[in-house]
Amino acid sequence: MNLFNNREIATAIWLLVIFILMLFNMYLRKSILDVFKAFFKIEILSLIFFMIAYTAGIVFILYQINCWNISLLKDTVVWFCFTAIVVFVDSVTSEKDQNIFKNIIVKTIKVVLIYELVANTYTFSLVGELILVPLVSFIVILKIHTERDENNKSFVKLLNGVLLIIGIIIFYNFISNVVSDYNNFVSVDTLRKFLLPPLLTFLLSPFIYFVVLFSTYNQLFKQLNSNSGHKKTKKLKRYAKIKAIKHCFLNLKKVNSLKLIHIKNEEDVDNMIKYSRL
Repeated sequence: MNLFNNREIATAIWLLVIFILMLFNMYLRKSILDVFKAFFKIEILSLIFFMIAYTAGIVFILYQINCWNISLLKDTVVWFCFTAIVVFVDSVTSEKDQNIFKNIIVKTIKVVLIYELVANTYTFSLVGELILVPLVSFIVILKIHTERDENNKSFVKLLNGVLLIIGIIIFYNFISNVVSDYNNFVSVDTLRKFLLPPLLTFLLSPFIYFVVLFSTYNQLFKQLNSNSGHKKTKKLKRYAKIKAIKHCFLNLKKVNSLKLIHIKNEEDVDNMIKYSRL
């Protein structure tokens, strides 16, 4: 069995081609450097480091209880790069009052059913994948761009129809290969690969929640430093932080319900917490 399937090879080839083309364009080259500069900020690097360490800890525990082995290394790396980071960034940048665990579960189910099981288990020839990968990517990007305008509804429906046809072709290819390769498909290795992404994502969700919680507390406490017409003393700031943490603790919705920008004294803090919505 090859380490990488044709779809992964085709994706890597196109990413390499795009990267090389970008290097020859001065504007795009500057954009790449800006991205790298933004990525290598200490805050982002710290989050990525802790996320890698947390994931490594999960994998080690799964290895110790015989739920992970070295044959799943590639699948784990692919999951981390294309699922974990995407879910993490989406959770951190989305509205903070969302149900994080629910959204993570929904996204994971979509990834597993659509990508891991159907789209990525059996692929086409390398030539076919070299055509399919950029075609689907272009249609998806075009759809995201055009659906922002209400006047493009007909065109968006057309793009959805094209994606549906491609999806049917991929699904037909999947079913055909399952029928002809049933013994290899129904195996312990396939089951492990199928269950690995949702299991890892589920185990990663507490880490994501605490990062979002910490970020939300940080944004809340920044309000204490804003100039709202009344300078807050260090004692008042400390009192407000302690009361907010005691009241909210690990409840993200409660943290989002508080506003500290207009407090002037300890009584304001007590009243704010007393009459908070949650």
